[in-house]
Amino acid sequence: MDNLEYKIERIRRELLKTAEERGMSSVETVKLSVELDHLLNLYSYDENSSVIEKCNLESNAPIKNKIFG
Repeated sequence: MDNLEYKIERIRRELLKTAEERGMSSVETVKLSVELDHLLNLYSYDENSSVIEKCNLESNAPIKNKIFG
């Protein structure tokens, strides 16, 4: 995950710099924006997967306690 976070931060900084130098609608700025969106979606998916797995484990625990006393 750290590698993904590093990539996100690197692209974010590059995007801000490019937008300031070339404008918000330059081809390079837009490409960086799309790349950043993609990386953020990957990051969000990873985070949501972990939360879903944790919720599934927690929801099963009370059932096991009821069955086994």
